[in-house]
Amino acid sequence: MDFKDFVAFIILDLIKPVTWLIMSLAVVYFLWSITQIIIKSDEVDMREELKKRATWGIVALFVMTSMWGLVNILINTFQPDAELNALPQLPTSFNASETVLALHTTK
Repeated sequence: MDFKDFVAFIILDLIKPVTWLIMSLAVVYFLWSITQIIIKSDEVDMREELKKRATWGIVALFVMTSMWGLVNILINTFQPDAELNALPQLPTSFNASETVLALHTTK
């Protein structure tokens, strides 16, 4: 394993999943704050504190996505053919016959 493969391993196998985990936790924190605001809407002082938490959750999400965007701009500027910044894609079509065939061939 040379240095380039090592760096790709670190980025793809360690940093990228951790980044997704942190961003997912930030979204969950924000949604939890919003649900707490709705649940405790009758308590004025608690509602203000929860609004601050929700605001900081939005700020955290904005900062994380902005940094992610800046890193992708830098990667595309200096390494336009790199696959390190590719977003995960969901399948765009579903073919039931291929899925059934794949299930039968794997058994």
